[in-house]
Amino acid sequence: MNVTTIPLRAARLSIAAVLTYQVILIALIFIRPDLDPSWHTISEWAIGRHGWMMVLAFLMSALSYGSLFVAIKSQIRGARGRVGLGILLICTIGTVGVGVFVTDPMPLTPEKPLSASGMLHVLSGTSALMLLPFAALLINLNLALNQAWATARRALLWTAGLPLLGLVGSLVHLAIFVIPLGPNAYGPGVPIGWPPRFLLLSYMVWLITLAWQAIKLSSQQASAV
Repeated sequence: MNVTTIPLRAARLSIAAVLTYQVILIALIFIRPDLDPSWHTISEWAIGRHGWMMVLAFLMSALSYGSLFVAIKSQIRGARGRVGLGILLICTIGTVGVGVFVTDPMPLTPEKPLSASGMLHVLSGTSALMLLPFAALLINLNLALNQAWATARRALLWTAGLPLLGLVGSLVHLAIFVIPLGPNAYGPGVPIGWPPRFLLLSYMVWLITLAWQAIKLSSQQASAV
């Protein structure tokens, strides 16, 4: 398969968008010192003052997934690879939903349950966070078996399970340090803030590695012509 069919602009845009997301995420820690990142969820940065910046960050994350989808779509062959692409598309749509539907202020109480926007935010975010690792695994393994991607095989195999490892680590942390505190635990000392940030960092490493390999392969093929 000819790797020159990779849309280079899409591959580059996916890297630029996910880096922009991470920069905004880090900047907001300093812009909003009233929100302690150790026990405030990422979504809470979208509420109130400077909330538009977090909304923009979420949309940048969605753009990174969508651009990667466009970049590698022509390189995928076989049912498993197409399933991976389909899951990536679902994650893209879900991440758009995370940005469009702003979360509710915490903590939630029986007197103040989830609003419609809050419910859609949770559903969108959960689908994107939980499904992305499976998209990464299926896509990377599919490309690793593609002879045209032989030079990228090692990088693909090393990063195929990285998002899944990050997800498992995040769930283990939740089970050990958060769930025992009770269903309504929220506040200082409830460590719900940092694990999702590290989880999304693992997603970023996977995305940049894949997009960068696509750029390299396309450039090598072009120079050989």
